[in-house]
Amino acid sequence: MNNLASLVRFKLGVNLKVECTKNKAHKRFLTTAHVMQEWVVDEYGEYIRTTRNGQCLEVTAEPDPDNAWTCEICGADAQITQD
Repeated sequence: MNNLASLVRFKLGVNLKVECTKNKAHKRFLTTAHVMQEWVVDEYGEYIRTTRNGQCLEVTAEPDPDNAWTCEICGADAQITQD
């Protein structure tokens, strides 16, 4: 498990398990998280581009078990379980 996954588990206070409903061997999923980026804006605050190649400066909200989760490999819905 990578450091971000460990942090998400710690912050959510749950043991999260995500499984592909078509193939249990698939281990990568798509879901949403909220991140902070640094933007270049014009004099009206309108977006022009991100700095640092769009790199995330900070994660402001980790993936939530109530989000939609989809298998990255086959596109199937994922099943979420929590301890």
